Amino acid sequence: MWGTEPELLVVLEHPDRTAGPLAMLAELGRVTSALPPRLALLAVPASRAAEVGARAGVRGVFVDGVPPALRETLSPAEALFVDGWLARLSDKDRPAEGRPWDAPGASPPDPPPPDPPPAG
Repeated sequence: MWGTEPELLVVLEHPDRTAGPLAMLAELGRVTSALPPRLALLAVPASRAAEVGARAGVRGVFVDGVPPALRETLSPAEALFVDGWLARLSDKDRPAEGRPWDAPGASPPDPPPPDPPPAG
């Protein structure tokens, strides 16, 4: 089964609309998603969180959640970004994960909808 790299949520200290902070993060690992100017997801092992957090301009690095005090400072768009990251971390109930669609007890995918009738 395929896995994904862990992603750390990185919150930058001083909003900066230049590429500087994101470029700095890219030196440490792969930036998988960003919401400039403050938030980014960095694909690196959780064991490197302290190293990332020690960089200048980084306010915090989070492995599996954010403190309520920080959450209160997020804009609605930033809160949505964080919620999306948290949703990716949660366990999902996928009983057929990795099984072929036609395995015993599984149902095939729905057929495509019929073509609409030609216009008249």
